[in-house]
Amino acid sequence: MITYGFSRMTILKLTNDLVPEVGAEKVVIEGASGKGATSSFDLTGLAKTPSKVFGSNIAYFLARKGYGDVAANFGILDVPYELDHEMAGHQQTAGGVRLLGKDTEPPHYAILVESEDYESGDKVGFGIFAGTFGRGAYAVNTIGDDDFTPEADDYVCTPIAKEIDGVEAPQIVGFALGDKEFTELNTLLFGKSTDSEPTRANVRATDKK
Repeated sequence: MITYGFSRMTILKLTNDLVPEVGAEKVVIEGASGKGATSSFDLTGLAKTPSKVFGSNIAYFLARKGYGDVAANFGILDVPYELDHEMAGHQQTAGGVRLLGKDTEPPHYAILVESEDYESGDKVGFGIFAGTFGRGAYAVNTIGDDDFTPEADDYVCTPIAKEIDGVEAPQIVGFALGDKEFTELNTLLFGKSTDSEPTRANVRATDKK
C-alpha cells in the first residue's frame, strides 16, 4: 500500500484517566485559513527489537512480542495560538500570558490522522489512542529579500497504551483502510458521536453550503 497525502488530523483532549475531558470538543485541522494545516506525519518505533533467550548453549527462544519505542512526528503549519499552548500544557495568567515551568504537564489526546491509498483512493487512518504532544523549540528569523515562506512546526507525540472496549490487552495504535474500518477506528478513538455533537472542526470554505 502506498499512502497519498495528509488531508486532516483530529484530536480530542483526554483526562489523566484517558477518557474524554468533560466539555472537550474534537479539533479538526484540515487547512482552513488561520486554523492550521497538516504537513507531515511519520510513525516510528513500531517494531520491537527481538531479543534472544539462550538455553542449552543455543539461542533457544526469540522474545519478539509487543512494540518498540513508538513516537509520532507531526509537521503542522500555523497551529492556532490557543491550541498550541493547550497542547503544551502551558498555564495561563489572569492577563492571558502563557507560562512554562517545572509544573508544566502536557495533557493527553486521542489522535486520528487521515490519508488515502494511492491506488484505490480509500481512506487510510492512523489512530493514537492516547498520547502527549511536545514542541521542542520556537524560532524567529530576520526578514530578507525573498518572499516569506512559512514552515511547518515540529511536534512529537509520545503515545501510551490504553484499554480498548472489546480488546483484551491495552493497545497503543490503530490502523484502518476503507470507510468501514475508518468509522470503527474513529469510534474507538473518540466514542460514538451524533450529528449534533459540538466540534471545533475547521470547515473549508468550499465545503460550506
